[in-house]
Amino acid sequence: MEKSNSSGNILFIIFWWLIQRLNVRWAHKLLYWGLRDGSFPTGRCTDPSLGLDLFGHHFDTPIGISDGIDKRGNILDALLQIGYSFGSFGPYTLEKELPQQDKSFFKTDRAIITQCNGYRNPGLLKMIPWFVKRRYLPHFVGVDIAIPIEQETANIKQGRHFSYQEEFTLMAQKVAPYCDFITLDLSHPSSELYLLSVNSATINPIIKSVKEIAHQAAPIQTPKIFVKIPLDLNITEIPLVAQIILDSGVDGVVVAGPISLERNARVKLEGQKSNQNVGMLSGAPTQEYVSELIRRLYAHIQNRVPIIACGGVFDGATAYAHIAAGASLVTLDEASLVYEGPMLINKINKELSEIIHKRNMQSIRQAIGFDFLALQQTSLKMPTQVAKPTTTPAAPATEPATPASSPAPATIPSSDNPATTEQQNLSSPS
Repeated sequence: MEKSNSSGNILFIIFWWLIQRLNVRWAHKLLYWGLRDGSFPTGRCTDPSLGLDLFGHHFDTPIGISDGIDKRGNILDALLQIGYSFGSFGPYTLEKELPQQDKSFFKTDRAIITQCNGYRNPGLLKMIPWFVKRRYLPHFVGVDIAIPIEQETANIKQGRHFSYQEEFTLMAQKVAPYCDFITLDLSHPSSELYLLSVNSATINPIIKSVKEIAHQAAPIQTPKIFVKIPLDLNITEIPLVAQIILDSGVDGVVVAGPISLERNARVKLEGQKSNQNVGMLSGAPTQEYVSELIRRLYAHIQNRVPIIACGGVFDGATAYAHIAAGASLVTLDEASLVYEGPMLINKINKELSEIIHKRNMQSIRQAIGFDFLALQQTSLKMPTQVAKPTTTPAAPATEPATPASSPAPATIPSSDNPATTEQQNLSSPS
């Protein structure tokens, strides 16, 4: 299943494992140090049933690393060496943004609450030299770009005003030659674009402009363009977003958190304090939200645009839940690495392989959208129930016809069968 090329630093891994059970915050810092120093063993998935071809690239496994984990370019390549198939740097704004950030860890719930009004990052312009150096590494790697939060409404850059479209286009132009995909981040709860993500008049021109400039900047190896949508979309907004995805010609859609606690007050964690009811929630509690949004979105776009899932993945079962809902690829967020460690990829690959073989599937591709396909097949097999007529039979010729103004009363169905009642009510003339 997993071919290992290096044993790593065994003493460091044991030390990190002990610290992780004593103090999650210290284990979080220690994890990043260990990844930078190459303390974890390398390897890759060798099970062909987990491989798939997508975006003109072969993925050994559908499991990758989400953005938000590596913003300085010092740990993503180490994670890819461990066995993850792809990953994303960022998110980045054009220039550095350093808002105050506070993270609260909830070990029992395997969750993280981040309180930060913006994208804390060194800035895309500062990272360009690093992207140039690593461009030809054999990894499928992208860059997540976003609009600053605090300066969104009056964004002054280099002495003039930038619109959303101009800023996204400028960032895409600078990074397109050095990555395999670009993600337009619309998911931050504090962002105005978060609310405008269902507005086709705003989003479609941005996506089309970014696609054009990316092709101009990298005509030979043009990066794919993804869009990252909010996790808090309601039922009425999902069809609007699906139509934007189809109309804009975007190459992929990322369904990822975090969840805005202000908009989901019902989410409660063990040990959560009263002042922690604001911020962004990531980790295990987001798994059901992600799967449900993917399931509803896939019903509209199906396999026309690939879906990349992120959130709440801690084992093969949760990864399979996202894939069966409609995701082609799955990424791990920061909470997954903090609570389970980077070697979680081995566990997920093993369990995912067992699940698809248990279901008599030859490839992971057969699992994509399995829930939707199973629901379709079930609905086709269900016998069609014909509702009984609800109007009285026509009167004999010798009797006078009922006047048009006084329709015959509908037959009242028996209350013993609610389903029959509903069918007959729907079939009654209005």
